[in-house]
Amino acid sequence: MATVNKKELHQREIEQSRVGGFGGSDAKMFYKIGLNGLSALSNTDKLRIRVAKGIDEYKPIMQTEAMQKGHDFEDWWADWFGGAFRDFKREYKVEPDVKMARNFNVFAHADFYIIEDKRVIELKCVSNVDTVVNDYMAQLQWYFMLGCRGVGLVVCDSKFDNFDDGLQEPVGVEPNENYIDTLKHGIKLLDDNWDNLDLKIGDEWDESDLFPSEQKEVQLMTSYLQQIKAMEAQIEESKAKLLDMMIKSGVKSIKSDAYNITVVPPGTTSRFDKKKLFNDHPEINEADYTTTSERKAYLKITLK
Repeated sequence: MATVNKKELHQREIEQSRVGGFGGSDAKMFYKIGLNGLSALSNTDKLRIRVAKGIDEYKPIMQTEAMQKGHDFEDWWADWFGGAFRDFKREYKVEPDVKMARNFNVFAHADFYIIEDKRVIELKCVSNVDTVVNDYMAQLQWYFMLGCRGVGLVVCDSKFDNFDDGLQEPVGVEPNENYIDTLKHGIKLLDDNWDNLDLKIGDEWDESDLFPSEQKEVQLMTSYLQQIKAMEAQIEESKAKLLDMMIKSGVKSIKSDAYNITVVPPGTTSRFDKKKLFNDHPEINEADYTTTSERKAYLKITLK
Protein backbone atom coordinates (compact mmCIF):
# COMPACT_ATOMS: atom_id res chain seq x y z
CA MET A 1 0.00 0.00 0.00
CA ALA A 2 2.88 2.37 0.84
CA THR A 3 4.32 1.93 -2.67
CA VAL A 4 1.00 2.82 -4.27
CA ASN A 5 0.64 5.91 -2.11
CA LYS A 6 4.17 6.98 -2.99
CA LYS A 7 3.40 6.63 -6.71
CA GLU A 8 0.19 8.60 -6.30
CA LEU A 9 2.06 11.39 -4.49
CA HIS A 10 4.71 11.46 -7.18
CA GLN A 11 2.08 11.60 -9.93
CA ARG A 12 0.38 14.49 -8.12
CA GLU A 13 3.72 16.31 -7.86
CA ILE A 14 4.31 15.90 -11.61
CA GLU A 15 0.84 17.23 -12.42
CA GLN A 16 1.27 20.22 -10.11
CA SER A 17 4.70 20.99 -11.58
CA ARG A 18 3.20 21.36 -15.05
CA VAL A 19 1.71 24.67 -13.92
CA GLY A 20 4.49 27.25 -13.95
CA GLY A 21 7.14 24.92 -15.30
CA PHE A 22 8.40 22.64 -18.06
CA GLY A 23 10.02 19.23 -17.66
CA GLY A 24 11.97 16.76 -19.75
CA SER A 25 8.84 15.66 -21.60
CA ASP A 26 8.66 19.22 -23.01
CA ALA A 27 12.25 19.16 -24.31
CA LYS A 28 11.21 18.33 -27.87
CA MET A 29 8.98 21.41 -27.95
CA PHE A 30 11.84 23.67 -26.85
CA TYR A 31 14.21 22.12 -29.37
CA LYS A 32 11.65 22.83 -32.10
CA ILE A 33 11.28 26.43 -30.92
CA GLY A 34 15.05 26.82 -30.80
CA LEU A 35 15.36 25.59 -34.39
CA ASN A 36 12.34 27.23 -36.02
CA GLY A 37 11.07 29.95 -33.70
CA LEU A 38 7.70 30.40 -32.01
CA SER A 39 5.84 30.09 -35.31
CA ALA A 40 6.58 26.35 -35.10
CA LEU A 41 4.25 25.93 -32.09
CA SER A 42 1.58 23.30 -32.73
CA ASN A 43 -1.86 23.33 -31.11
CA THR A 44 -0.64 20.75 -28.60
CA ASP A 45 2.34 22.99 -27.75
CA LYS A 46 -0.04 25.91 -27.21
CA LEU A 47 -2.24 23.80 -24.95
CA ARG A 48 0.83 22.82 -22.93
CA ILE A 49 1.91 26.46 -22.57
CA ARG A 50 -1.62 27.47 -21.58
CA VAL A 51 -1.42 24.96 -18.73
CA ALA A 52 2.00 26.28 -17.68
CA LYS A 53 0.62 29.84 -17.67
CA GLY A 54 -2.36 28.74 -15.57
CA ILE A 55 -4.89 29.61 -18.30
CA ASP A 56 -6.16 26.03 -18.58
CA GLU A 57 -6.40 23.26 -16.01
CA TYR A 58 -4.05 20.33 -16.47
CA LYS A 59 -5.86 17.22 -17.69
CA PRO A 60 -3.92 13.98 -17.15
CA ILE A 61 -3.18 11.94 -20.27
CA MET A 62 -5.18 8.72 -20.42
CA GLN A 63 -3.00 5.81 -19.35
CA THR A 64 -2.36 3.47 -22.27
CA GLU A 65 -1.21 -0.14 -22.17
CA ALA A 66 2.20 0.93 -23.53
CA MET A 67 2.58 3.56 -20.79
CA GLN A 68 1.69 1.02 -18.10
CA LYS A 69 4.25 -1.42 -19.49
CA GLY A 70 6.86 1.34 -19.24
CA HIS A 71 6.05 1.84 -15.55
CA ASP A 72 6.18 -1.91 -14.96
CA PHE A 73 9.60 -2.04 -16.64
CA GLU A 74 10.90 0.63 -14.25
CA ASP A 75 9.65 -1.38 -11.25
CA TRP A 76 11.22 -4.56 -12.64
CA TRP A 77 14.57 -2.88 -13.30
CA ALA A 78 14.63 -1.29 -9.83
CA ASP A 79 14.09 -4.70 -8.21
CA TRP A 80 16.74 -6.48 -10.29
CA PHE A 81 19.45 -3.88 -10.94
CA GLY A 82 18.77 -0.91 -8.70
CA GLY A 83 20.82 -2.36 -5.85
CA ALA A 84 23.98 -2.11 -7.96
CA PHE A 85 23.90 1.69 -7.64
CA ARG A 86 24.46 3.41 -4.32
CA ASP A 87 22.21 6.26 -3.24
CA PHE A 88 20.05 6.26 -6.36
CA LYS A 89 16.69 8.02 -6.15
CA ARG A 90 13.65 7.12 -8.22
CA GLU A 91 11.67 9.88 -9.94
CA TYR A 92 14.11 12.48 -8.63
CA LYS A 93 13.36 16.08 -9.57
CA VAL A 94 16.47 17.53 -11.23
CA GLU A 95 16.72 21.32 -11.29
CA PRO A 96 19.46 23.65 -12.60
CA ASP A 97 21.75 25.46 -10.17
CA VAL A 98 20.79 28.80 -11.76
CA LYS A 99 17.26 29.76 -12.82
CA MET A 100 17.08 29.56 -16.61
CA ALA A 101 13.94 31.66 -17.24
CA ARG A 102 12.15 34.54 -15.54
CA ASN A 103 8.61 33.39 -16.22
CA PHE A 104 8.72 29.64 -15.66
CA ASN A 105 10.70 26.86 -14.01
CA VAL A 106 12.77 24.29 -15.88
CA PHE A 107 13.33 20.81 -14.43
CA ALA A 108 13.15 17.06 -15.14
CA HIS A 109 11.91 14.01 -13.28
CA ALA A 110 14.65 11.42 -13.71
CA ASP A 111 13.64 7.77 -13.66
CA PHE A 112 16.74 7.02 -11.56
CA TYR A 113 19.20 9.62 -10.24
CA ILE A 114 22.56 8.85 -8.63
CA ILE A 115 23.08 11.83 -6.35
CA GLU A 116 26.82 11.54 -5.67
CA ASP A 117 27.62 11.37 -9.41
CA LYS A 118 24.82 13.67 -10.63
CA ARG A 119 24.07 10.90 -13.10
CA VAL A 120 20.72 10.00 -14.65
CA ILE A 121 19.54 6.56 -15.73
CA GLU A 122 16.56 6.86 -18.07
CA LEU A 123 14.45 3.81 -18.90
CA LYS A 124 12.39 3.26 -22.05
CA CYS A 125 10.23 0.28 -23.00
CA VAL A 126 9.55 0.80 -26.70
CA SER A 127 9.04 -1.06 -29.96
CA ASN A 128 11.49 1.15 -31.87
CA VAL A 129 14.70 0.05 -30.14
CA ASP A 130 16.89 0.95 -33.16
CA THR A 131 15.83 4.61 -33.17
CA VAL A 132 15.13 5.15 -29.47
CA VAL A 133 18.23 7.32 -28.87
CA ASN A 134 17.33 9.71 -31.68
CA ASP A 135 13.64 9.64 -30.75
CA TYR A 136 14.41 10.79 -27.19
CA MET A 137 17.54 12.86 -27.86
CA ALA A 138 15.89 16.13 -26.79
CA GLN A 139 14.94 14.69 -23.40
CA LEU A 140 18.38 13.10 -22.91
CA GLN A 141 20.24 16.32 -23.73
CA TRP A 142 17.82 18.22 -21.49
CA TYR A 143 19.46 16.47 -18.50
CA PHE A 144 22.90 17.72 -19.55
CA MET A 145 21.44 21.21 -19.93
CA LEU A 146 20.23 21.01 -16.32
CA GLY A 147 23.77 20.22 -15.14
CA CYS A 148 23.82 16.41 -15.00
CA ARG A 149 27.29 14.94 -15.53
CA GLY A 150 26.19 11.63 -17.04
CA VAL A 151 23.15 10.18 -18.77
CA GLY A 152 22.57 6.47 -19.32
CA LEU A 153 19.75 4.89 -21.29
CA VAL A 154 18.33 1.45 -20.52
CA VAL A 155 16.01 0.12 -23.22
CA CYS A 156 13.62 -2.82 -23.35
CA ASP A 157 11.98 -4.09 -26.54
CA SER A 158 8.24 -3.93 -25.81
CA LYS A 159 7.51 -6.66 -28.36
CA PHE A 160 8.68 -9.21 -25.76
CA ASP A 161 6.33 -10.23 -22.95
CA ASN A 162 9.27 -10.89 -20.64
CA PHE A 163 11.50 -7.93 -19.70
CA ASP A 164 14.49 -10.30 -19.44
CA ASP A 165 14.11 -11.21 -23.10
CA GLY A 166 13.58 -7.64 -24.29
CA LEU A 167 16.37 -5.96 -22.30
CA GLN A 168 19.00 -4.31 -24.52
CA GLU A 169 22.61 -3.35 -23.83
CA PRO A 170 22.74 -0.06 -21.84
CA VAL A 171 23.65 3.06 -23.82
CA GLY A 172 25.89 5.86 -22.60
CA VAL A 173 24.72 9.21 -23.97
CA GLU A 174 27.29 11.93 -24.69
CA PRO A 175 26.51 15.64 -24.31
CA ASN A 176 25.87 17.47 -27.60
CA GLU A 177 26.66 21.17 -27.19
CA ASN A 178 24.79 22.21 -30.36
CA TYR A 179 21.69 20.40 -29.15
CA ILE A 180 21.99 21.93 -25.68
CA ASP A 181 22.46 25.44 -27.11
CA THR A 182 19.35 24.97 -29.25
CA LEU A 183 17.34 23.94 -26.18
CA LYS A 184 18.58 27.00 -24.30
CA HIS A 185 17.69 29.23 -27.25
CA GLY A 186 14.18 27.77 -27.30
CA ILE A 187 13.80 28.49 -23.57
CA LYS A 188 14.96 32.08 -24.06
CA LEU A 189 12.60 32.67 -26.99
CA LEU A 190 9.60 31.44 -25.03
CA ASP A 191 10.65 33.35 -21.93
CA ASP A 192 11.20 36.64 -23.82
CA ASN A 193 7.79 36.40 -25.49
CA TRP A 194 5.88 34.94 -22.55
CA ASP A 195 3.42 37.83 -22.15
CA ASN A 196 2.50 38.33 -25.82
CA LEU A 197 2.19 34.77 -27.11
CA ASP A 198 -0.63 33.89 -29.49
CA LEU A 199 -2.13 30.85 -27.79
CA LYS A 200 -5.37 30.54 -29.74
CA ILE A 201 -6.23 26.92 -30.45
CA GLY A 202 -7.59 26.01 -33.88
CA ASP A 203 -10.35 23.41 -34.28
CA GLU A 204 -8.71 21.64 -37.24
CA TRP A 205 -5.51 19.80 -36.34
CA ASP A 206 -2.96 17.74 -38.17
CA GLU A 207 -1.01 14.76 -36.84
CA SER A 208 1.77 16.97 -35.44
CA ASP A 209 -0.75 18.51 -33.01
CA LEU A 210 -1.18 15.20 -31.18
CA PHE A 211 0.92 13.99 -28.28
CA PRO A 212 3.38 11.22 -29.25
CA SER A 213 1.29 8.62 -27.39
CA GLU A 214 -1.83 9.84 -29.21
CA GLN A 215 -0.01 9.75 -32.56
CA LYS A 216 0.92 6.11 -31.96
CA GLU A 217 -2.67 5.22 -31.04
CA VAL A 218 -4.04 6.89 -34.19
CA GLN A 219 -1.35 5.33 -36.40
CA LEU A 220 -2.10 1.90 -34.92
CA MET A 221 -5.83 2.37 -35.47
CA THR A 222 -5.43 3.49 -39.09
CA SER A 223 -3.01 0.61 -39.70
CA TYR A 224 -5.70 -1.82 -38.53
CA LEU A 225 -8.28 -0.10 -40.76
CA GLN A 226 -5.94 -0.32 -43.77
CA GLN A 227 -5.44 -4.04 -43.09
CA ILE A 228 -9.20 -4.51 -42.83
CA LYS A 229 -9.71 -2.62 -46.10
CA ALA A 230 -7.12 -4.82 -47.85
CA MET A 231 -8.69 -7.98 -46.43
CA GLU A 232 -12.17 -6.84 -47.51
CA ALA A 233 -10.86 -6.42 -51.08
CA GLN A 234 -9.41 -9.94 -50.95
CA ILE A 235 -12.70 -11.27 -49.60
CA GLU A 236 -14.68 -9.66 -52.43
CA GLU A 237 -12.29 -11.15 -54.98
CA SER A 238 -12.60 -14.61 -53.41
CA LYS A 239 -16.40 -14.28 -53.23
CA ALA A 240 -16.57 -13.39 -56.93
CA LYS A 241 -14.49 -16.48 -57.86
CA LEU A 242 -16.54 -18.74 -55.59
CA LEU A 243 -19.84 -17.36 -56.93
CA ASP A 244 -18.72 -17.99 -60.49
CA MET A 245 -17.74 -21.57 -59.64
CA MET A 246 -21.02 -22.28 -57.80
CA ILE A 247 -23.20 -20.88 -60.61
CA LYS A 248 -21.30 -22.85 -63.26
CA SER A 249 -21.52 -26.02 -61.15
CA GLY A 250 -25.19 -25.52 -60.28
CA VAL A 251 -24.43 -25.40 -56.55
CA LYS A 252 -26.93 -23.40 -54.47
CA SER A 253 -25.25 -23.63 -51.08
CA ILE A 254 -22.20 -24.86 -49.20
CA LYS A 255 -22.48 -25.71 -45.50
CA SER A 256 -20.02 -26.48 -42.72
CA ASP A 257 -19.79 -26.18 -38.96
CA ALA A 258 -18.18 -22.74 -39.38
CA TYR A 259 -20.18 -21.17 -42.20
CA ASN A 260 -23.11 -21.28 -44.61
CA ILE A 261 -22.60 -19.95 -48.14
CA THR A 262 -25.71 -19.39 -50.26
CA VAL A 263 -26.08 -18.14 -53.83
CA VAL A 264 -28.57 -15.28 -54.00
CA PRO A 265 -29.95 -15.26 -57.55
CA PRO A 266 -30.15 -12.04 -59.58
CA GLY A 267 -33.32 -9.96 -59.22
CA THR A 268 -34.63 -6.43 -59.04
CA THR A 269 -34.69 -3.99 -56.15
CA SER A 270 -36.75 -0.90 -55.57
CA ARG A 271 -36.21 2.23 -53.56
CA PHE A 272 -38.40 5.14 -52.63
CA ASP A 273 -37.59 8.27 -54.69
CA LYS A 274 -38.23 11.02 -52.16
CA LYS A 275 -36.90 13.77 -54.44
CA LYS A 276 -39.39 12.87 -57.22
CA LEU A 277 -42.28 12.84 -54.73
CA PHE A 278 -41.60 16.38 -53.56
CA ASN A 279 -41.03 17.60 -57.11
CA ASP A 280 -44.37 16.14 -58.22
CA HIS A 281 -46.22 17.31 -55.09
CA PRO A 282 -44.74 20.65 -53.91
CA GLU A 283 -47.73 21.11 -51.59
CA ILE A 284 -46.30 18.45 -49.29
CA ASN A 285 -44.21 19.93 -46.47
CA GLU A 286 -41.35 17.54 -45.70
CA ALA A 287 -41.04 18.88 -42.15
CA ASP A 288 -44.54 17.57 -41.37
CA TYR A 289 -43.30 14.02 -41.97
CA THR A 290 -39.85 14.29 -40.40
CA THR A 291 -38.88 13.06 -36.94
CA THR A 292 -35.68 14.00 -35.10
CA SER A 293 -33.62 11.96 -32.67
CA GLU A 294 -30.44 12.46 -30.66
CA ARG A 295 -27.24 11.03 -32.13
CA LYS A 296 -24.07 10.37 -30.17
CA ALA A 297 -20.79 11.85 -31.37
CA TYR A 298 -18.69 9.46 -33.41
CA LEU A 299 -15.52 9.40 -35.50
CA LYS A 300 -15.58 9.34 -39.27
CA ILE A 301 -12.26 8.03 -40.56
CA THR A 302 -11.39 8.29 -44.25
CA LEU A 303 -8.41 6.30 -45.48
CA LYS A 304 -6.21 7.83 -48.20
